[in-house]
Amino acid sequence: MTARQRAILHLLVEEYIRTKAPVPSARLAEGLGFSPALARYELIALEEMGYLSKPHASAGRVPTRQAFRQYSLSLLPPKPLPEATQERLQRALEGAREPEAFLVKMAVGLSGYPALLRLRPRNSPKVLQVHLSPLPEGTLAVFVLEGGRVKEARLPLSLPTERLRKAEEALSGPFAVLPPAPRGLEELFAHLSRALSAGLSLVYREGLAEALKEPEAKDPGFLERLVTLYEAGGDEAVLTPPGRVDVRVGEVEGLSQVQAGFARGEWLGELVILGPMRMRYLEALSVASSLSRVYTGGHAG
Repeated sequence: MTARQRAILHLLVEEYIRTKAPVPSARLAEGLGFSPALARYELIALEEMGYLSKPHASAGRVPTRQAFRQYSLSLLPPKPLPEATQERLQRALEGAREPEAFLVKMAVGLSGYPALLRLRPRNSPKVLQVHLSPLPEGTLAVFVLEGGRVKEARLPLSLPTERLRKAEEALSGPFAVLPPAPRGLEELFAHLSRALSAGLSLVYREGLAEALKEPEAKDPGFLERLVTLYEAGGDEAVLTPPGRVDVRVGEVEGLSQVQAGFARGEWLGELVILGPMRMRYLEALSVASSLSRVYTGGHAG
């Protein structure tokens, strides 16, 4: 991609994010000072490269997932919020009764999108025993952890009692990491791994109603996928590494996630902002990155 094509693509993405409508070539030509013929030529090239699509013959063009991904990655590393804003947020966070819940509310207020905060202990307690019991629909898993803690999880998988006993034998502790699955029990062990990870996590959620303000919310499928992702906030097996900001575009159809990883005391975590692929990436990246630094006391000054 040439520098001129990149400039056209980025302006088109920004216009589409702002207007929610296909972008005509005339607007791009005017915005960048190109001739209409040159703009149309470059748009055809970008369309052939898979960055754009044209819904109708007479309409403008819209970005594809590939375009949103290219654009969002070009914004890394994120531009931080103004220092004065970060200092005000730091003072507000220090005075909050529940800093984690308040942090997520700030993320929603500043970005205009739903947000999640995931926390996980750096050093997970060892598992001493695992008990598996059949349910009418699924399996009940009970994890006995060191220190006398107990975690329960309902698994959406039904197996004969003899196979559950075989699994329990393979899960005789203590262990810090789930042992390899015996042959034929791979699916069960995958569910156990996710359940154990989620059981040791803390998740704060806020702002799902913000999604209803987006035009994409008129699509029931979009809302269903967003709610599923929002409610499954603690199921991530791997958190974003501390100090890193990631953008996940379209991994779940029609959705994007901005994720900022951090470490604080005995906890690892990430702040996640959810939205449509037509997300205001510049603001979302700045908010996620800056708030994660404010939360860990790492902002400049």
